[in-house]
Amino acid sequence: MKDEDKTYENEVNIRQENFIKDQKQTIEGLKKEIDRIQESYDNLKIINDGHQKLNGELRIENKKLKEENEKLKDPLNGLRKDGDL
Repeated sequence: MKDEDKTYENEVNIRQENFIKDQKQTIEGLKKEIDRIQESYDNLKIINDGHQKLNGELRIENKKLKEENEKLKDPLNGLRKDGDL
């Protein structure tokens, strides 16, 4: 009976070792996936920051152009009212 007990014990130990090995592989795979996702996030953050900066610059330029456009409209309207155009 002792030999049978040892065989069962060895089988249980082997199963546990295999389970632990599989879990370690799973953990390593998940760590790699986390690293990949973090790198992707970092890249998207850089793109987003650049987009926000460019968007802000474009808004300022757009506002200036609208103001210039309004200034150009006023003299033309004045000339039209005076009958010069």
